[in-house]
Amino acid sequence: MLKELAEIKTLLSVVIEQKTGEKAPLPPADKEFLTVDEAAAFIGAKKSYIYHLTHQKLIPFSKPGGNRVLIKKSDLLDWVEANRIKSQGEIQKEVAELVAGSRRRAGRGRRRLS
Repeated sequence: MLKELAEIKTLLSVVIEQKTGEKAPLPPADKEFLTVDEAAAFIGAKKSYIYHLTHQKLIPFSKPGGNRVLIKKSDLLDWVEANRIKSQGEIQKEVAELVAGSRRRAGRGRRRLS
C-alpha cells in the first residue's frame, strides 16, 4: 500500500508540474506538519490559495518563530473532508432514509384510544 501511495504522489507531482510549470514538493508520507508549498502540492492547489485559507483562518495553522506557516496534515485533510460535496446518489439515499424514518415515526403516533 505504501508503494501505491508513493506512485500516486509521484503522478500527482507530475500533473502539478505540467499545469503550473513548477515542480511541486510533495511531503513524505509520514510527515505531520506541512509547509505551504507541501500543503499546496498535497491537495493540488496553488500556494496563494493556501495563504488565502490561512489569512482567512479557514484552516488551522501554526507559526513557530512568527514567520514560517506550518499546517498539520490531519487538519488539512479534515478541512478537505468538511468541504466535500455529496453525489446525487448519496443525497437520494439520505432522502429515502429520512422518508422511511419519518413514516415509521408517524405510524407510531396514530394509535387509537379505546
